[in-house]
Amino acid sequence: MPILNDLIGLGMPPEQANVLSSESLTSAPALTSSGTLTASGSTIADALALSSFINLVGTAALSTGVKLPIECPIGQCVYVANNGANAVRVYAQSSQTINTSIAGATGVSVATTQAVQCVRQSATNWIVLLHTKAT
Repeated sequence: MPILNDLIGLGMPPEQANVLSSESLTSAPALTSSGTLTASGSTIADALALSSFINLVGTAALSTGVKLPIECPIGQCVYVANNGANAVRVYAQSSQTINTSIAGATGVSVATTQAVQCVRQSATNWIVLLHTKAT
């Protein structure tokens, strides 16, 4: 309980503080990786549902996308790198937002040779950071 109060006192959102204070190395979800994924669909409804925390999109037709995992603990990072020939749209769940102002169903565009780090900030929001990959 003291660590929960300390985390909240440092300004961490209560939802994230609660998860971090109850997690240990043995209770944390196993880090999984998926490579050479193929983005699909043209909307959130038919985008490829991601099931790993580290994801490499190897094939991306025009206007295709991926959807962040629905079962993802608050505070967890999900990485999506785009090695496809076209930009990929990364969606949150339809009931969520990205960076508090972008609807989950709108998503964010990730150009080829770029990557995003997506952090589940709360039950309803993802923080998404865009990175350009080293070549």
